[in-house]
Amino acid sequence: MRNAWDLASVTAEARKYKTVRDFKYGTPGAYKWAVRNDVVADITAFMSEITCPRTLLERIDGELGSAARYAVVAKRMTDDEPFEYRPVESDPEAISDGNFMDFEAQMYDQASEERSDKALDAIESLQQHGSPEQVAEAWDMYLDYQRGNYDRWVKRGCTSGKSMPANKHGG
Repeated sequence: MRNAWDLASVTAEARKYKTVRDFKYGTPGAYKWAVRNDVVADITAFMSEITCPRTLLERIDGELGSAARYAVVAKRMTDDEPFEYRPVESDPEAISDGNFMDFEAQMYDQASEERSDKALDAIESLQQHGSPEQVAEAWDMYLDYQRGNYDRWVKRGCTSGKSMPANKHGG
């Protein structure tokens, strides 16, 4: 039985477990210390990390698929109504170099960027847990997305509507 816990010892203890439940019941004193000191989420964050390379590749593909579809919709919206100059004082949402982009198109564009960032996070994790071939496959997908080669994803179905989907912020 241990009397004094500190952040380092509780973190080391948590690393012995794969789930928060196992940690909670395996070493209740350390778990209670972490809860009392409001660090339980921080020291158990690794427990929810995805380490299966195939799952990470599926996540990357899914995130980039959403990003590609959002990017296509944003482009369609701006192609339908080309950029035009609008003074900043009449539009607080004016963006980049005095050009105005429809707010909905901005939201699709932002959702695309957020999904792309999530894919990068998954690629970073895959670099730790996947084979070199899997990492290369993930980077190929990401580079296709960055180059605007959306065919692999858009063929699965791309919305052409002009309203933001229920998941407005790409999360």
